Amino acid sequence: MTIRLTVLLLFFSATSLLLPQSGKSAFVIRDVRVFDGDSVLERQTVVIADGKIAAVGNSDVRVPQGTEEIPGEGHTLLPGLIDSHVHVHVLRQVEALQQALAFGVTTVLDMWTGPPPRAFTGKPALSRLKEIDASDPPDMAAVHTAGTGATAPGGHPTQMDGGIAALVIPTLSRPEQAGAFVDARLSEGSDFIKIIYDDTKETFGLNLPTLNEETIAAIVAAAHTHGRIAVAHISTEQQARGAVSAGVDGLAHIFTGPSVSADFSQFVARRGAFVIPTLSILYFLCGMSDGPAILADADAVENIRQEFRAPLSMSIRSSKLSCDGATEAIRQLAAAGAPILAGTDAPGPGTTYGASLHRELEHLVKAGMTPVAALAAATSVPARSFQMNDRGRIKPGMRADLLLVKGDPTKQIQDTRNIVAIWKRGIPVVRK
Repeated sequence: MTIRLTVLLLFFSATSLLLPQSGKSAFVIRDVRVFDGDSVLERQTVVIADGKIAAVGNSDVRVPQGTEEIPGEGHTLLPGLIDSHVHVHVLRQVEALQQALAFGVTTVLDMWTGPPPRAFTGKPALSRLKEIDASDPPDMAAVHTAGTGATAPGGHPTQMDGGIAALVIPTLSRPEQAGAFVDARLSEGSDFIKIIYDDTKETFGLNLPTLNEETIAAIVAAAHTHGRIAVAHISTEQQARGAVSAGVDGLAHIFTGPSVSADFSQFVARRGAFVIPTLSILYFLCGMSDGPAILADADAVENIRQEFRAPLSMSIRSSKLSCDGATEAIRQLAAAGAPILAGTDAPGPGTTYGASLHRELEHLVKAGMTPVAALAAATSVPARSFQMNDRGRIKPGMRADLLLVKGDPTKQIQDTRNIVAIWKRGIPVVRK
């Protein structure tokens, strides 16, 4: 069944526009500003055919006769956004991925999809998620997943109430167990490996067991043997340094705290590690939730499902945590040239799928990144870091995962929220 979508583009006068019906239709966007994942190109012509980008260039680009045309003047075309840290809801996977896509987030990286509760009789969440990944439906964000993360017996997140506490979570405690652990995760469908290195003292006031650095190093080595990357969940600078020293490819969070060591960014950059700050969730923990601002945004609320609004209303009456160190760490990392990836930890408290990534970009800019660097953090940088070579850039041969916005987010990052049109594999996305 084909979908016809009429999008109202706001120029100096309103113009109605009929978008192509399917990924096999060819269309062209003319005179549009392009952020190609790395650079800004003015007045470009972009040709899309068969779900991929066919050509990008100036007015001399050859456009097949009869190709549907979309005027792009006053607009910016971006690669589809990538949220590098989410947790796809185990019972509402379809809804979570649909909501993410409605905000131009065409790919999400799921940082934990564990095994089912003991009493669960349906298909495991990871199996269902892998089916979605394989079929890559046009109305849901694409998803790559860590599957079940590596943690010590009794370690985080086994302490959490509700469904996770009822899970049978595989654990390990010695380096010699790493190979079998990684093999099992890859057999289940993990696209990359996540490691928990956090005793939760900082965030929960607990003192849980955690993996030692020798075991972390062994897990990383086992993942690399299979050509997969490994990322680490941490909550302190000491844990971050330990994980990076053990060879992880990236940090799934930055840490809280009132300050950061002056050499932290150089330490990370020298070892080639990337960082997914997840300022959206950290700022919530520090008493600065994005939730009220998102709920006050009428356009955002129209595209946020009722079941994913509750976290936006959560609050912390009095937080003892400081995020000053996290903000300073971003400034340092950006100055040092360390790869920074945009991620939200949605649907954690104060966050929601899709909408929170636009706020995360604003946080990155306020913390010291340029708008262009922040946009790269949600497009080309995660694509390269997570070995997704078919997306994240607007180049011939790439997937036509695209976001068209009014204005110029390469100068005013808030303009990413002025969504005009979204395509996944060249197929237009219907927003509410």
